[in-house]
Amino acid sequence: MDARLTWAFRTAVTREPSPVERAALKKQLSTLLDRYKKDKKSAEAVVRVGQSPRPENLDVSEQAAWTGVCNVLLNLDETLTRE
Repeated sequence: MDARLTWAFRTAVTREPSPVERAALKKQLSTLLDRYKKDKKSAEAVVRVGQSPRPENLDVSEQAAWTGVCNVLLNLDETLTRE
């Protein structure tokens, strides 16, 4: 999990996350994972959005939780976006 969080953070903002940032992302991932494991319908609603079909070999709760973490990363002020 730490390696994946670090990779996602580095991909979004092009630097290593600080220990505080990594801990916050881990907490968010854990919270979302717990929530989506309890509510599979919500998880399925999250991952149903988009043009690509959902890979059936991925756990829907985990995919939804990671989607939430990636949304957090892409909404950081530090993340560069271009139109």
